[in-house]
Amino acid sequence: MNILEIKNLNLCFQSNGKDYQALHNINLSLKKGEMLAIVGESGCGKTITAMSVLRLLSQNAKITSGEIIYNNQNLLCLNEKEMQNIRGKEIALIPQDPMTSLNPLYTIGSQLLEVIEAHQKIKGKEAEKIAIDVLNKVKIPNAKERLKAYPHEFSGGMRQRVIIAMAIACNSKIIIADEPTTALDVTVQAQIMELLKEIQKENQTSFIFISHDFGLVYEIADSTAVMYAGRVIEKANSNELFKNPKHPYTQALIKTLPDFNSTKLEAIQGQPPSIKDHFNGCAFAPRCNKKIEICTNEIPVFENNISCWLYK
Repeated sequence: MNILEIKNLNLCFQSNGKDYQALHNINLSLKKGEMLAIVGESGCGKTITAMSVLRLLSQNAKITSGEIIYNNQNLLCLNEKEMQNIRGKEIALIPQDPMTSLNPLYTIGSQLLEVIEAHQKIKGKEAEKIAIDVLNKVKIPNAKERLKAYPHEFSGGMRQRVIIAMAIACNSKIIIADEPTTALDVTVQAQIMELLKEIQKENQTSFIFISHDFGLVYEIADSTAVMYAGRVIEKANSNELFKNPKHPYTQALIKTLPDFNSTKLEAIQGQPPSIKDHFNGCAFAPRCNKKIEICTNEIPVFENNISCWLYK
């Protein structure tokens, strides 16, 4: 059963009186307890797709059509007050950089209690008990004492654990994790990913996991959607996608993963397009070594979980 459905989502950015389309007919679904990864190079539309779910968009961003269905209601039809009841409580966010997400002037405890009090309508000792409990869940030692600490007194990995604690403090049904391990070293990264998997398993929490790291996605995600130039170009079960990638872009991304049996590191030639670039055909065609004539003339339709003329 799907807990979230994104249907035919289109979004544009307005600049100098012009509209530039950033998302093209995005269709994604998320099941209860599923870890869905969205992967692709920087600028492909991963984060803006996720932020559309929370409706945390810049002023010049405009959703032009589509639906985002959660609990049988279209989130795009809710007013701001109704969305505030969804954010944090029902759908939570783990942002990229924990240092800029935590206020350096307030203690960890005051920021965590603010989330709990706002969404659970609980105050005092009861709220503090929940705060200590979630810090224990994310394996922060001496949780009661650490409530009094400031963000700068925590390491990067511990700050990220605090952000995760905020996300799970209200028993959110969906957590959007936007490259949550980007600024962390490999050892801490593994610990954070293990923690997310534990939360997923214990609470049956659904995750949208945004990343450009295909190796990380293979380890953690149940299913994967590959994005390029604002479009979903391939979707599949993660194991299937890695064993049998179909789209040339997906194949190229997987080839960039380090191989201990080879001294050669593959790279994708060229650069991803800007939203100001116009294409008559497939946006990946200029970088694709498998393109055929139709690729540069017509945009392929997304069918059978892939958008590529080679499979039509």
